[in-house]
Amino acid sequence: MPFPPELGIADSSIRDEVKSCLDLARWTQTAVASGERLAAARSAVELVKAYDRVLENIRLVPLSVPEQQCVRDRLTPVTELLRKYRLR
Repeated sequence: MPFPPELGIADSSIRDEVKSCLDLARWTQTAVASGERLAAARSAVELVKAYDRVLENIRLVPLSVPEQQCVRDRLTPVTELLRKYRLR
């Protein structure tokens, strides 16, 4: 899922991390749906790490409040997935 440039997130590393996190969330869902329990568990652990890394970086990188909210909004599918599996 491409990160729309019109969202105005100036920091490319955060854009890349959000994209990576969304991709990992999709892979985790696929592994769970296919019954690959070990792969799903490993992917879920990596997803939690990636999610935490993004949240930490939006605190560390000087982003405006609207930019921070935009990143959080883009992470909504990840947040919902983590809540579903009680990982956050």
